[in-house]
Amino acid sequence: MCAVVFYAAGLTTAQASDSTNALEQRILKVEQALGLTSNSDSALTLEQRLDAVEKKLESAKTQTSSNIIGNISDRITLSGTIELDYSHADDSNVSDDTVNNSFSNLDIGTIALGLEAKLHEYVSANVLLKGETLDTTDRIFWDEAFFTFAKDDMPVYFVAGKRTQPFGVFESLFINDPITKDLYEINKTGVTIGYAEEERLGVDLSFTLYKGETLITRVNDSGYGWTRSNPAGYTLTNDVSSIIVSASVSPVEGLTLAAYFDSEPGGTDQNNTLGGSLHWEIAAFTADAEYIGALNREKNVTDNKEYKESAWVVSLGYQIVEPLILAVRYEDFDADKMQSGNLDYRYGFAATYTLFDDQNFACNLLGEYRRSEYEHTQSSGTDQNLNEFFARLALEF
Repeated sequence: MCAVVFYAAGLTTAQASDSTNALEQRILKVEQALGLTSNSDSALTLEQRLDAVEKKLESAKTQTSSNIIGNISDRITLSGTIELDYSHADDSNVSDDTVNNSFSNLDIGTIALGLEAKLHEYVSANVLLKGETLDTTDRIFWDEAFFTFAKDDMPVYFVAGKRTQPFGVFESLFINDPITKDLYEINKTGVTIGYAEEERLGVDLSFTLYKGETLITRVNDSGYGWTRSNPAGYTLTNDVSSIIVSASVSPVEGLTLAAYFDSEPGGTDQNNTLGGSLHWEIAAFTADAEYIGALNREKNVTDNKEYKESAWVVSLGYQIVEPLILAVRYEDFDADKMQSGNLDYRYGFAATYTLFDDQNFACNLLGEYRRSEYEHTQSSGTDQNLNEFFARLALEF
């Protein structure tokens, strides 16, 4: 009986030893795969060796997650803007010269969130989500969504999607956009093929195709004095038949000259528009000038005449000290038709002070005074001028 007991005990011990050896071999294989130096002859216990394996696995997991996040951050750039706007006007309604009640407003003027993704060495994608006057209209929309095929050592590029198309430059040191942008900005889905050479005078030539009557509709809706008058029953064209031809050049450092042509279908004729601009940075000065005007317009059916409107703007900025820039601007509009209430010209003064600034963040405080003069007759019932003040606190990241 005792012999049987001793035999069973020995068998159990041998089985346990075989099991331990098998476990050690399995742990050894894991250690070797993870690059650990432990082996079955080390002084560490199995529990200690298992702890080391677990720590190594956790470290590898953390490093893998970090690499994934790092790869994503290398490909994607986020940017954004939040603007708090205050405005005051000495007349709430310029169409009535008998009542001159002042008006003021405080609102989140613009909030924007942009994303740029480098999908490939040749391909990038951009999207921009924007909100405007959130207290007043609560308007949130996709302002841009487009992709670009381009490479640093290749001059030819291709851009497709919804964006501000290459007609007009619209440089500004002011809170309010220049009159040229109010009238002629084209934000529409289109396709652009271009040729750019930075080393050769900074030449950039492009051809853009888009749909609809976007520019002429914006001119009509701007409220400056030019209005459409098409035949009864006229339907806006939504075909892909509108074009832009644009060119820019930088003959010397700090100087950029540009010209651009747009053609859209109209009620009785093509609506063709031509523009040009100058941007010059020299020493502490920044000078801008832009002119955009009609080459030909659809006829107004009420009098069978063609009214060729135009607008131009000039501005000069001066950086007095590192955080402070002062600027002056003059703008002019010609509706090609005398009518009370049309904008004639306006001028303004602006200041921008940078409160905080680093590589990925800026906080600016801006102020602007603007005076607008309108075409006016004694019997028109409209105001002749308007004084406005604007202030903005802008965060950019």
